[in-house]
Amino acid sequence: MSSPFPDIPPEPLGAAALGNFFASFNTARQHIEENLMLLELAPDDNLLAEMQNDFSRIDNSLHELGLDRLSPLIESLHKLVQALRQNQFDFETVLSDLVLLAINDIKMVIERMIDGEKRCVLVDRLPKICSRIDAISGMDDMDRPGVIKDALLLLDPSMEIIESGISRADTLINLFSAEAPDADELMAYGVEESDDFIFFRSLSQPLENRAQYWKGRAHRMLRLALKMNDQAGRPVDPEQLAAAVYMHDAGMALLPMNIINSNQPLSDEQKQLVREHPRIAYELMRYMKNWREAANIVLQHHEQMDGKGYPYGLKENEICEGAKILAIADAVDARTHERAHATLLKRPLIRAAIELGKYSGTQFSEHWVEIFKQVFQELRKLREE
Repeated sequence: MSSPFPDIPPEPLGAAALGNFFASFNTARQHIEENLMLLELAPDDNLLAEMQNDFSRIDNSLHELGLDRLSPLIESLHKLVQALRQNQFDFETVLSDLVLLAINDIKMVIERMIDGEKRCVLVDRLPKICSRIDAISGMDDMDRPGVIKDALLLLDPSMEIIESGISRADTLINLFSAEAPDADELMAYGVEESDDFIFFRSLSQPLENRAQYWKGRAHRMLRLALKMNDQAGRPVDPEQLAAAVYMHDAGMALLPMNIINSNQPLSDEQKQLVREHPRIAYELMRYMKNWREAANIVLQHHEQMDGKGYPYGLKENEICEGAKILAIADAVDARTHERAHATLLKRPLIRAAIELGKYSGTQFSEHWVEIFKQVFQELRKLREE
């Protein structure tokens, strides 16, 4: 049976046509991202209607570019939002992830065409993706999460890779595994296991056991931090960075359980206790003279580029590079492994990339956000091969 989505023609697209497409696409995508974030705060029919208008804008741009074969994905998203507007089911944040991934994957197809590739795996999966999205509105509350999960995994199979941790030989695919890295993997990043390092790592497990959603966090963060450092040419001593990752939340684990597991806004007094956690971990490390750089990374990892962080309100040029890396690894793990989704699916990296971009230059270092995006794009390309 012939595919309803024939091979993408190899002819290069004109610069003017591409420029017009990306100008329109990026405007619509940014508007969709903003509206999705607002929808997560409160349902609003006007926001849903605006999103449908943005879908139409993208669809028109695809037709102008001669890529109407991607229109079924836009049509499925449009019908999904229409079902939400008709109150067939309630909006939930995981639907934001689905829309974000779908829009981002459309852009990825175009970029692969620009690179001269005749085919993208997304195109092969497109009929199944559309079928799963179309099925969401017809499901009852019990079956709907499974269908949403199917659609998400079709859009981004790397989420399944993250869950299963396959291929320990490939450190990029294994980037978000919750398993402890072995000695060979650490050596690839320039980290040699010493007695001190083994001690720091041994401390992380009982600390993580204080909260269910912390499990595996240090190992995931370690891989991302070391990969980012590698991507940038190792400006930070990998062993110091690794030690800081394992110790950075030691102060958090010493907080009262009612604060650690709170689902309610914290009081001013509780916030102050939380803001002391970098200093507590720093005090645990600073007397070990071989790990003073790691201690400073821990102390500064909640400082911000605009000076609005804690505990000292340092600005960008006062913050060490290791702390800037750790801040991003911390934020990415928080976004991709939120408590509410522990029983459904890990959140897609696209959400983390969007939020990092939003706060680049204010909360996070622009340079290190760009390094993270390079790692992110490398992972996205890898899972399409």
